[in-house]
Amino acid sequence: MDESTIIDEVGRWAALRTAARWEKAVTEQLAAAGVPVFLPLLTRVSRTKSKTQTAQLPVFPGYVFCGEREYRDSTRVPPSCRKLIAQLLRAPDPDQLKDELRSVADLLANRQLLQERVYGVIGDTVRIVGGPLAGSLGTILRLKPGTRRVLIEVSFLGARMEATVEERLLEKAVSIA
Repeated sequence: MDESTIIDEVGRWAALRTAARWEKAVTEQLAAAGVPVFLPLLTRVSRTKSKTQTAQLPVFPGYVFCGEREYRDSTRVPPSCRKLIAQLLRAPDPDQLKDELRSVADLLANRQLLQERVYGVIGDTVRIVGGPLAGSLGTILRLKPGTRRVLIEVSFLGARMEATVEERLLEKAVSIA
């Protein structure tokens, strides 16, 4: 079952403020207790000289979303899990929160859409922040969501070249209008 379906099945969502860096543990314990839970994660790739590390990081650090009634009424949530939760935050407009969570789930499920939101669409200008072309500006020619790469065109010394750049080395260029 995908995350959008789970989001639609819950009547009212709430945010749980967790202890720092305990979001995944809280999510696992709540899911084991039968509480519908949603923890949106992004993959971050970092490289050192000889190692590549991949980490799944929460989109909203310190927060886990769960079914409010199911969490409050559940006797199966262990006390060790409840100790990691600092606060239950109720949304003033539960329908708006549900729509926003559905949008986040859809965005994270579609890698192409995520790249467009973070880096821009084809034709937008981006700045390269790492690698041999660091500091250069380029134009997005194609997004490659499966490989986490973006094909960009860079004009350098009056000549144009195409380069495939890892998305972690890009940032949106601020346009001055």
